[in-house]
Amino acid sequence: MDAARSNGIDSPAILLPIRLRAVTAIVPASTPSITSAISPLSRVRSAPPPVIGIVGGVGSGKSSVVTGLKDFSLQVIDADRIGHQQLRLPAVRAALVAHFGPQILDPDGEIHRPALAALVFGDTPPQQAARNTLNQIVRPGIRSEILHQLQNTPLHIDAVILDAALLLESGLGPLCDLLIFIDTPEDLRFQRATSSRGWSLEELRQRELSQWPLDQKRAACSHSIDNSGSLASATMQLQQILQQVLSPPVPSASAE
Repeated sequence: MDAARSNGIDSPAILLPIRLRAVTAIVPASTPSITSAISPLSRVRSAPPPVIGIVGGVGSGKSSVVTGLKDFSLQVIDADRIGHQQLRLPAVRAALVAHFGPQILDPDGEIHRPALAALVFGDTPPQQAARNTLNQIVRPGIRSEILHQLQNTPLHIDAVILDAALLLESGLGPLCDLLIFIDTPEDLRFQRATSSRGWSLEELRQRELSQWPLDQKRAACSHSIDNSGSLASATMQLQQILQQVLSPPVPSASAE
């Protein structure tokens, strides 16, 4: 069994060419991109566009790197946003309160994410048990919404970007045709987590203890982006990867 499949992830090297060979015609883009400018690669497909999973550590800048793309017509599925929406559903909120108690609610009666996070992030047995319970309550709805969005993806776009903090841990890897790792040094990830989320280094590490080790994530991906420099540099690397995998195959000359 290869490394990718041992982690529960289909090999992207096999899936992606099959999906791209389903391209039937190149046509001018006639509608705006869902997330970016109209792409010269826009085309009519006989199969759904490829799904590209973005993987990285906490605070690695995955979303920022994706947001910088301008030359493709992309549909971005933000699993974290879907997760936040799930927490606002009355049935989900009631199930969480029934298990964790009313102390996870804010003054408005909504789920207070920092209070919930303190219970579930970390490597102690109580935190692991609480995290398993949280996952059992929330993940089915997240996965259902992701599948719904994938099933309703317009055929004219170039690709679907699946941006999920726990993409591999939650078993979403097999939905992807390609996995790309955003490789960001710990000091930069801490700076970003501190400035954007107000986390301490301990909070960052507690969350990382709840995820796959970075080496395991990196090994599950077929491509890696060096995000130790500028955001523009990381975005350019991602753009080059997409150009490589999304370019229409060149027909081979038939033998005479």
